[in-house]
Amino acid sequence: MKKIGILAVSMLLSAVGVSAASNERGIDLYRAELFDAAKIEFLGQTGGTPTEQAERYYYLGQTYSELQKPDSSAYYYAQAVSIDPNYPFGYIGQGELELSKGNLKAAEDLFKQANGLAKKDPSVQTSIAESYIEYDKNTEAEAALVKARKADKKFPGLYVAEGDAIAKGGLSKVGEAAGSYEQALLFDPNYKIALLKLARIYKTVNPSESLKYLDQLVSLDPNYIPAYALIGDINRSLGQYNKALDAYQKFIAIPGVPTQQREYYAQLLYFTDQYDKSLEEIKLVLAQYPNNVVMHRLQAYNDYKLGNYAAANAEMTQFLKDTPADQHIYLDYSTYSNILLKEKQPEAAIAALQKALELAVDKDKAGVYRDLASAYESAKNYPAAIEHYQKYFTTAENPGVLDYHWYGMANYYAAAQYSDGTGDETEFQSYIDNGTKAFSEVIERSPESYLGYLTQAQLLSLVDAREQAVTKANTVKGAARPAYEKALEVMLANNDGGKRNNEIIQAYSYLGSYYALADDKPNAGLYLKKILEIDPSNEYAKSVLDSLKIKY
Repeated sequence: MKKIGILAVSMLLSAVGVSAASNERGIDLYRAELFDAAKIEFLGQTGGTPTEQAERYYYLGQTYSELQKPDSSAYYYAQAVSIDPNYPFGYIGQGELELSKGNLKAAEDLFKQANGLAKKDPSVQTSIAESYIEYDKNTEAEAALVKARKADKKFPGLYVAEGDAIAKGGLSKVGEAAGSYEQALLFDPNYKIALLKLARIYKTVNPSESLKYLDQLVSLDPNYIPAYALIGDINRSLGQYNKALDAYQKFIAIPGVPTQQREYYAQLLYFTDQYDKSLEEIKLVLAQYPNNVVMHRLQAYNDYKLGNYAAANAEMTQFLKDTPADQHIYLDYSTYSNILLKEKQPEAAIAALQKALELAVDKDKAGVYRDLASAYESAKNYPAAIEHYQKYFTTAENPGVLDYHWYGMANYYAAAQYSDGTGDETEFQSYIDNGTKAFSEVIERSPESYLGYLTQAQLLSLVDAREQAVTKANTVKGAARPAYEKALEVMLANNDGGKRNNEIIQAYSYLGSYYALADDKPNAGLYLKKILEIDPSNEYAKSVLDSLKIKY
């Protein structure tokens, strides 16, 4: 921003006895770097004393200068001079415009004219100094500040100007510049611009310190727009999305809010799961800027979250087609793969995830491997799913219990293809071993849950099935029996309202069949009858009991 330290108006008006209240909102917007909003606010103002009107025209000139419209800027500076020839800042604006053209002598003449109207007002020379600072005229700026000190060395604005000059030296000068802004506060603890400058200068190097000054500003003036703009920006950068959203909502309804901040607002709505509202904000931005890349991306993301899969598919397909490849990010392809899976296109989803893997940085690769594993499962390519789960486990910092569950299930489905006795025994056994380890991890992490015990039992039942298929025998070794017995123990202890009845019947069915094949009629009858206690119409239990000639 060119300059936001001018509080000269309040100083000047205290001398001439008029109020600046009618322009205060526009000035706040200007200082917040909300230049389009400031322009709209100032253009919507009418009336006022000549000095109030001149002030409005001066700030319009400043605003148009920031918007890179020097002709409009020149027009409003001239209007300020015309409406009130005794208002010094109109001449300062004109002088700054001459500096922008390289006309130092012309600028000096205009600054002298401004100074002649208020020789004892330190804010005039301070504003002149700020104009020089903007165009790197440091010698002239220091001379103006010397005059300001002679007028009133306690005027806080001159220390803000000094801080601005120092801050142009970059990050290495942050501490020194902050010292000047702090000095301004020694003379006026409620000097908003100094507080705002401190918040700005610490924004990236020390966000918590920046927020401290912003809290002070809000406490001083709960309606101070620049504070909320910064609070939103900082909390967004820190991932404090709800806090950022609360701050943005203070000013987002102002006409002329910059596109970037509308983008931020739409993003925050997305990150806080307000997908419908995010889409509404996106439509407003796209109506004005139809080629906005970020908004087209976020539109597809929102529609996916809302379950509008067909719309999301069309939007993401078009986005990837229209947007240069160097602007794609891994999340585009990751989200696209999720959409394609919902649209039952697993092979296309896998291709999208392979692209996501190319674009992902190391810390994000683990998540892509997991998504690839899931996509391969959807495509029933279980060996590939297992391979990518294994890559996920070697890269993820802290895999979750469900990750091990799904890895185990991928091995279950891979092993199931061998349960008819065909295929390589070594491959089959490797899937059984992998799955057993995975489900053991689930059991260790969630010992009170039935899931690990039951899935391990289901996996081991494939060993029994393959044994029968290979040997053609009517008996099995019962590889799954201990696992089913343990699963039953856990399920029966946690079956409120019969919520585990289906899984319990599955365990009883296996055990009943095992004992039936082992010709152990008492135990077979015991488990098969337990099925009927839960489901009196169970045809499987009845048929086996009938074949064993066991009454029920």
